[in-house]
Amino acid sequence: MKQFIALPRAYNFALRVILIVAMLLVSLALAGCGGKLGKIEPSVVDTAIADAEAAIAAARDVDAASLAPDVFRSATSHLEAAKTALTEKKGSDALRLAYQATADARLAHRHAINVNKNSKLNAKILEKEAGAEELRRELSTKKTELARAKSEMQNARGEEAQLNQQVRDLQKKNRELNITSEKYGKQVADLLKTVEEMQTRGKRAETEIRNYGKEISALRRRIDVADKMVKEEGYQKRAAVAEAESLRKQIREQAEIYTKKLAEAGQQGIAAKHADFIKQQAQASRAYAASKPPLSPAKTGRTSLSTEQITAGKAALSNWAAAWQNNNLNVHLAYYDHNIVVDKVVIHESKENRSKIDRQQLESNLRQMSEHAWRNVKTDTEVESESIISVQQMSRLVTPAADENATALYNIWIREVWMHQVGNAWKIHHEIWKIFENVPDF
Repeated sequence: MKQFIALPRAYNFALRVILIVAMLLVSLALAGCGGKLGKIEPSVVDTAIADAEAAIAAARDVDAASLAPDVFRSATSHLEAAKTALTEKKGSDALRLAYQATADARLAHRHAINVNKNSKLNAKILEKEAGAEELRRELSTKKTELARAKSEMQNARGEEAQLNQQVRDLQKKNRELNITSEKYGKQVADLLKTVEEMQTRGKRAETEIRNYGKEISALRRRIDVADKMVKEEGYQKRAAVAEAESLRKQIREQAEIYTKKLAEAGQQGIAAKHADFIKQQAQASRAYAASKPPLSPAKTGRTSLSTEQITAGKAALSNWAAAWQNNNLNVHLAYYDHNIVVDKVVIHESKENRSKIDRQQLESNLRQMSEHAWRNVKTDTEVESESIISVQQMSRLVTPAADENATALYNIWIREVWMHQVGNAWKIHHEIWKIFENVPDF
């Protein structure tokens, strides 16, 4: 600001000196004209005063009264003094004072313009500085955002590497599961073959045992006849005794064979081994199903639901289950979200087949399942996060047991439903089906 003010002051001083010198020269010239020393024409003074008034008005227009107050007051003061000198017939003083007022007014005008220019320039400088400061702040913000973005990118790369490793681990586990599945399938096939062989040997042993029993019964009848003949008198007694001894020997031999066959049948343990096979098959099925990746998220046992919400959710689940038991599929289906996707898992001979079914396929599947009579084995209910979960196990007979040594086979259907509150209603947003085909009723 000082730099802009210093130049106008030097200029004003020079202008004032020039005006004073000019005024003195005019006064001397007028004084030396044609013998009229000390006399000045009134029109000249009037013109000078008018010029001073015009200069003061111009200075006032540019706000010299506030921007150059000292010089402006000097101009107005000299103008009043010039008018007073004119009234007192002091032409030379009036002319000098009018010129001085004009000079001061023009000086104030110039000073006000310079100050205004300097103010505008300073305002622009301040504005530029403010803009520069804003740009510096924006640059600092961008640098901070860039650093954060770089950090997030590094974290994302780290997470990507972890996810890639998890994918590789899951692929490896999947390969191992496939190998395990093939191994289980081969073991089941071998066990089935062994059971078939055992059943064939058992049936053959049972036939042989029945035949031996018939032979022994016939021998016993012959012994009874021989004993009667022994009791009779006559020549047939000795022959009858000999035949009876021979028959007893035969029956002892047959008894030994019969006992041996029974021992062999007992050693084979057809029923026990068959039951053990069924148990191993069920265990293999469970182990294979447990080895697959989970279908539902991990459960924490924590919930944000109130007691009233839990009660309402359990009541909705009870109505959903009752609609199924009453074969009212329309009411049963009304409890599902429109966008639900059901995870369906079918386990047959230790082989698992997974699929996802939408709402339309769910309705079709439920209608097919409702064509059979399902027995409700048990139902468990729990609460997780914002959901009420119900796990329902049902079974139906597929192959009855042929005899007391055989085992009946069933289809086991486990339904796990997740229900949450939507407005004032409760809807099922996730369901998992596990269907075990041709297994003992576990």
